[in-house]
Amino acid sequence: MKQILFLLFFIIFSGTQVAHAAFMNMGSAEIIMLLITGLFALLVIAGFIFLCLYLIKKSRSAQNEK
Repeated sequence: MKQILFLLFFIIFSGTQVAHAAFMNMGSAEIIMLLITGLFALLVIAGFIFLCLYLIKKSRSAQNEK
C-alpha cells in the first residue's frame, strides 16, 4: 500500500512539474492532453485500490461463512 501511495504522489508532483515547465513551451492543447492523461492515470490507480479493497472485504466475508 505504501508503494501505491508513493507512486500516486510521484505522479501528481511530477505531472505538476511537467505542466508548469511546459506551460511556456507548449500550447494549450498539449497542456490539456497532459492534464487529461494525468487524470486518467489517477483514476486507474484509484480504481485499482478500490478493487483491491473490495476483493479483500469479499474474501474476509467468505472466510467468515466457512
